[in-house]
Amino acid sequence: MQVKTSPECPKCGSRVKRFPPGREDQYHVYCDECGHDFGRFDYFQAQFRHVIEDLEAHLKQDDAKDDSRS
Repeated sequence: MQVKTSPECPKCGSRVKRFPPGREDQYHVYCDECGHDFGRFDYFQAQFRHVIEDLEAHLKQDDAKDDSRS
């Protein structure tokens, strides 16, 4: 089941995120505009995994089309 995801901040609607420096898997993702805490990076990444996988598949298809035209 895919979770409905949105890249916008629920508080201010901004799409800009801030990834502060920290130890791997121990830092949080924040909205760059209002500072809303999206939670830990690994949780944030898991929420968007299906979007990332769909994008990667689309890019691979585009690369295959470009290679076949050459």
